[in-house]
Amino acid sequence: MIKCLKLILFLCFITTYNSQTTNNNSPQELFIQSIRNTSAHKTIPLGKTIYQGVFTGNGLLGTMTYLKDSSSCKINIGRTDVYDHRNGEENLFERPRIPLGYFEVKLSDNITDAVGNIDLYNAESSAEIKTNSGIIRINAITFSEEDYILLQVDDQNYKNKYEIIWVPEKSESPRKNFSYAKQPENYLPNPTAKITNHNSIITSYQPMLAGGGYSVAYTERRLNNLKYILIATDYQLNNNEAGRNAEKRLATFKWDKLSSKLKNHQTWWHQYYTKSSFNIPDQELQDFYNYQLYKLASATRANKPVIDLQGPWTDKTPWPGYWYNLNMQLTYSSLYMANHLELAESLVKAIDRNYNSLIKNVPKEYQYNSIALGRSGGPDMYAPVNVIKGSNESITNSEAETGNLTWLLYYYYQHYDFTRDEALGNKVYDLLKKSINYYLHLLGKNKNGKYQLEARTYSPEYSRGYAFNTNYDLSILRWGLKTLIEMDDKKGKKDKLHPQWQDILQNLIPFPVNEGGYMIAQDVPYTESHRHYSHLLMIYPFYEINWDQTENHNIIEKSINTWQSKPEALQGYSLTGHASMKAMMGRGNESRDIMKTFIQKFVKPNTLYAESGPVIETPLAGMQSIQELYLQYWNGITRVFPAVPEDWKDISFKNLRTSGAFLISAIRKNGKNTEVSIYSEKGGQIKIKPNFEGLFTTSGSGNLIQQNNSVYVYEVPKGKTLTLKAN
Repeated sequence: MIKCLKLILFLCFITTYNSQTTNNNSPQELFIQSIRNTSAHKTIPLGKTIYQGVFTGNGLLGTMTYLKDSSSCKINIGRTDVYDHRNGEENLFERPRIPLGYFEVKLSDNITDAVGNIDLYNAESSAEIKTNSGIIRINAITFSEEDYILLQVDDQNYKNKYEIIWVPEKSESPRKNFSYAKQPENYLPNPTAKITNHNSIITSYQPMLAGGGYSVAYTERRLNNLKYILIATDYQLNNNEAGRNAEKRLATFKWDKLSSKLKNHQTWWHQYYTKSSFNIPDQELQDFYNYQLYKLASATRANKPVIDLQGPWTDKTPWPGYWYNLNMQLTYSSLYMANHLELAESLVKAIDRNYNSLIKNVPKEYQYNSIALGRSGGPDMYAPVNVIKGSNESITNSEAETGNLTWLLYYYYQHYDFTRDEALGNKVYDLLKKSINYYLHLLGKNKNGKYQLEARTYSPEYSRGYAFNTNYDLSILRWGLKTLIEMDDKKGKKDKLHPQWQDILQNLIPFPVNEGGYMIAQDVPYTESHRHYSHLLMIYPFYEINWDQTENHNIIEKSINTWQSKPEALQGYSLTGHASMKAMMGRGNESRDIMKTFIQKFVKPNTLYAESGPVIETPLAGMQSIQELYLQYWNGITRVFPAVPEDWKDISFKNLRTSGAFLISAIRKNGKNTEVSIYSEKGGQIKIKPNFEGLFTTSGSGNLIQQNNSVYVYEVPKGKTLTLKAN
């Protein structure tokens, strides 16, 4: 917010950036430069949607600044835990995410130009609004470690009248605005918000029919010829204190400590960006990657809510909640390799916290040992699945999605596998065992003695996906069984179900296939365009069928080509999934080109994404697709620079995380891998493919245990680093 200082720093940065990028800067220095460079050069023409706005967030609160109409702009205020909590079975109406409202900056004349910018490095948004009466600038900060929002309005160069007013949004399910969404009978919005002014603090209190309520309170100050608006919020389920609580928070704010608060905010973000580094010689992809990294820490923290489809930035949407059949999985997918487990903790904590709901989600006869998760719901993860073996009762497609929880647990397991936190391992083992137990209830043997699913389940989003033996479920079941067996092997095969798991895995029916590759399900070929790759999970992300298996090259190619041959329904995540599959195949040029097409065709100016309304997951999945050009882990092997585009000659990364609690750093110069460093947090063995072109030397701590062609097994002690360098 100190404009002169920012200008000086920016000019210094621009002066040194070009020369430094060609010198021997460390990967971390180059990455921090790229963060600053993205902030400096990427501007967003402000428009009348949130996709043309600039945003901030701290995992609980957030702002989005964009235009409201020809003479005003708005600053949306979001809070990620404000969900309705009525009784009933219609999650998206009775327990939806609720918008709070916005500040409207009403000018006296029309806007002639409006440009926004996000300073990623310092986590601050700015909007410059031009009119014939001058310029007004609006900056926003959502404090990183305190739940306050600060708006700064610079009106010194605006020579006309204006006003800033708070506008509460109608407190009802945003899904109500979409005619195809069937709402419950007698559905009513919550009562009208009550706005009061007490000791220069304006409070908007929204009571809720189910009890409790939420509030937005704000106060204004003039400091150094600038107007400041400080905002606090509160949300209470069981009492009416939210308004008073927000007022108290504003009354106790220490304005004399504002400079140190801003410095602490910036320091948090500066440290955040040092956890890993990722340098791309393509400005478009680098900017995109940097924005996703910023977006993730704006959308969640270890002690904040798990990310729903909107993050802190609400808008009109038919998706006011959580979706568990792809969206949440993709949202969290990039965090593990990026070494930002502190953010991924919000997913682990949400699953642990809602364990009782996971039990209630399965039919009563299975609740004694099983858990599941249906298609969508609220923060309590109540989303029933009603698949029962032998039942002829009609159920909805969403109630037939049996695999969602096990797929979500893939990321819980990754959190364990990438940290080797054994306490976490014990928890995911118990959860995975219970989610696979649900499948065990549904299995039987066919006439050839092979296990199969003897109840119809649903392959997400395919019109005829309600069928026996969907590839969605078979892929998920195979991954779950393999993982349980591997985990129990390490425990000494103590689980009494171990022999049963092995028997099922060895005798489970093969994935249904035809001349076009993998089908949707038994007796259900792929005949219509399908944006979801639910039928291809065995290829990605589970790698059960992978490119190391030369005998499977043909089926992989055919399946992907058949899927992509019908483009009518393909969406953004169809491209990110496609790019990841190409990366597994080592086809970096194709993967990179797919990602650039994705960005240019589907990604909005501020890198948000929409399908009828804002959905956060797809650009975040794109971040992982880019990561996989540099590092992959599958089939037990960590692969360094496995799919680099041919024209990316000089690239690097630092501290990307992989299986076994190892942090990998690597440098590639003139199109050749020159250095790979392996840091071991817990000690142990790593199987790695460093992809050097010739001989290399080792230094540091570690012993070679085994070599098989270009794959090496090293034992690296706890807290030590082994470095490999090309000769």
